[in-house]
Amino acid sequence: MAACAGSPFVTSETCIDWVWFETPADAAAESDAVLLGRIVDQAGTSNYLDIPATTWNVEVDSWLDGGGEGDGEIVVTSLPRSCGDTRDIMSERQGGEPVILFLRDASSGWEIITPLQGVVPAGPDGGIPTVWPDAIEG
Repeated sequence: MAACAGSPFVTSETCIDWVWFETPADAAAESDAVLLGRIVDQAGTSNYLDIPATTWNVEVDSWLDGGGEGDGEIVVTSLPRSCGDTRDIMSERQGGEPVILFLRDASSGWEIITPLQGVVPAGPDGGIPTVWPDAIEG
């Protein structure tokens, strides 16, 4: 007698529903630290909720809120987006103009507050912009 069986390989995918901040000031208020700096290069890899994540070396120009004083370079984890979306906001902003990073202090070190709104180009004065750029508005 023949029998049929389902696939022995079961796959699953983790989906994360990230919080959305109305303004950059709202993201700053919920962050443990905010800095002005430049994303230099990839530091390595990590994971978040069993999803691969990338860590980046960030050159600190100044701490705008929280954080430390005098740290020339820190490592920041760029959190994964969700449901197979592998884009990395820190990769997209690497090596360019100064950016604002909204950070939380996790047990594993610094990580951006969300993968969608964790990094934003600096405002004209080098500070936190008043609105999100068109590319990341809800």
